[in-house]
Amino acid sequence: MATVRKALPEDFNKTYPLLETLNNVSLKKEDWEQLFVNPWNNLEDYCGYILTDADEVVGYLGMLFNTRIIHGQEYKFCNITSWFVERKYRNQSFLLLLPLLALREYTITIFSANEATYIASKKLGFEDFETHIRLISPFVGVRGFLGNCSIVEDDRVISQSLDEECLKIYRDHLCFRCIHLLIKTKYGTFYLITTRVTRKSIPAAQIHYISDLDVFLESIEIIKLKICLKLKVFMLLIDERFIQGNKISFSLRIKLPQPRVFKSDLLKEDAIDSLYSELIILNL
Repeated sequence: MATVRKALPEDFNKTYPLLETLNNVSLKKEDWEQLFVNPWNNLEDYCGYILTDADEVVGYLGMLFNTRIIHGQEYKFCNITSWFVERKYRNQSFLLLLPLLALREYTITIFSANEATYIASKKLGFEDFETHIRLISPFVGVRGFLGNCSIVEDDRVISQSLDEECLKIYRDHLCFRCIHLLIKTKYGTFYLITTRVTRKSIPAAQIHYISDLDVFLESIEIIKLKICLKLKVFMLLIDERFIQGNKISFSLRIKLPQPRVFKSDLLKEDAIDSLYSELIILNL
């Protein structure tokens, strides 16, 4: 019978052959390794759990630990990623999930669940926090021609303009493929973090963080074309809950393959974004 133990950074080389079978051709070995050297983790001495049989890794569950400052208070987060078990051992795969029940002080998130992961998470008490994304095209309506904005990419200017909470986020994400923008409009200024991704072979910008959602929503019609031109993408992607029922011209609401889920005794769904997650580390 296979046994479960904590995954440590030195377990990566033994685990990598298993991760390769996930067949994500866009990910290289060094990308997967980031799950084991998580630079945000100053909380735990491990990076997930592995299922082993005679010292062979036959199952893996990745865990990305981090701390966040939200409204001046520190919270602990754990993002779950890449739950996979070899077919022969699938009847024991639930053993990798059981340690999650002990993480009572953490807000636990799953952003890219497959059907099996989603079903298992619901049995463990996880709740849906997102079911759709919004695809925003760069085409503009009348409002898009009635305002102006400036988009700052200079790291020095951005870092000097951020408050303590945003500055921590900025520094924590500098070593990844994030694009940091400071956007100024007549409605106000906000800090945006995005990554370049592809959707059906079309370049897009996935929005992960917005420092002032109200200003973003007021400004979206006058900034969406300029952001797309600046980043050389054909659309913006953002989780639907951030739209808050607002109308955005030339946009489309798309259902996710599986809902994003979370489990927390401390935070509500509106406090959750995709920073410090596999979406950043693996650029999904």
